[in-house]
Parts: sequence; structure tokens; C-alpha cells
Amino acid sequence: MECTYDAMRRDPVVLDTVENGLLEEQGGICAYTGHRIAIAPTSGPSGSARKVDFHIEHLVSQRCCYYGQDADYANMVACWPRPNCGFEPAYGARKKGDWPSAAESYLFVSPLRSDCSSRFTFDRLGRISAAMMGDRAAEKTIKKLGLDHKTLVALRREAIQGALNPLSRPSTLEEKRKLLARMDRTTEALDKGGAVERMPFCFAIEAVLRREIDTLGKISKQA
Repeated sequence: MECTYDAMRRDPVVLDTVENGLLEEQGGICAYTGHRIAIAPTSGPSGSARKVDFHIEHLVSQRCCYYGQDADYANMVACWPRPNCGFEPAYGARKKGDWPSAAESYLFVSPLRSDCSSRFTFDRLGRISAAMMGDRAAEKTIKKLGLDHKTLVALRREAIQGALNPLSRPSTLEEKRKLLARMDRTTEALDKGGAVERMPFCFAIEAVLRREIDTLGKISKQA
């Protein structure tokens, strides 16, 4: 049996299974950027088909893989944009390219790492930074993936403001707590294998929510 990514892609049943699995495990968002990704059924001359608006990204790039690693499910994530999208994004998987090399692999904070979310922080304006000063891997990952690109920052800012001001007014402490609880339940369901969708840019929203809930909670206790 040929154990390669090209061989995997030649088998539509296997390819569909991999794409479905990645999409469900990630809750319908890009592993790097937080963009919404999806698979939609379509119909054409040959019958039913599907439109996949993401591509399969290799954490260790295909150029740096050993034999079989490019077909290893543990080395794959689903990322925006779709193949042959007609433009070249300045951030995310396309920006990452073949980075990291084996020599710089220790500088890549993979989205599959258990500590990934704790390595980055976000502010209300959608800006990203390393959670801890001097975290070279987090800083390098931000730079190499363009996670601080102005377009992506603006998209995160819009998502954060929409979540924190759902009725065109600042949400109350109780409303913030309820929103965070819903997001936590979604994450818990996803971790248990549930087919649920996460909010686009949810990791940035969660970071801001937790910080504001903590601050407002302290203020309310002092009042």
C-alpha cells in the first residue's frame, strides 16, 4: 500500500472521511486563524458533490515530512482558505508555507498543543501577543503565520465587539458570564466528540471575556 498524501487524495472515500473528521474536530473553524470553514453539498452534471471551502494543512510541511508523515492524520489540520481560491492571503497557512524546518520546529506553537491557547493573549481591539514576555516560540509563531496582520486583527476586533455588544450596548457582567458558559459548553462537547460549531475567532473572544469577567467581578465585590 502506498502510504502518501497523494495516494490518500486519490481515494475519494478516504479523503471525504479525513476532511469531515478535521472539520468536526475543529468545530468548523480554521486551526490557525479562526475563520469559519465548512463543507456544503452541491449538485452537478455527475450528480451530488460537495464544496469544501478549506484545505488540508500539514503541521510539518510536506517538504519536511518523512515517508508516511504527510498521510498521518495527526499531522493534519483544516485551514482557510480553500485550494485555488484565486488570491494569496497575507496570513495563516499560506503565510506559514513550509515553516518550520526541523531546526526551528521548537519555535512553532502548534494548534494541537494542549497549551496552545494559554501561549497567546488578545485585547479588545483584536490584537494578539505572546501571553508571557520572552516566549520566543509564541512570538515566532505570530510572525511566521502573520497572526498580527491588520486584516486578521480587524476581523477579530469585529467578532469581539459583536460578542461583547450584542444589542449595540455593552453587555452586563451576567450576560458575559452566560456567554462564556455557553462557549465553555461548546468546547466541552467538542472535546467529547460532539458535532458542534464554535464561534469564529472564539479563542480571541474567550480571552477577552475571561479578563473582563474577572475585572468586573472584582469591581462588583468592592462596590
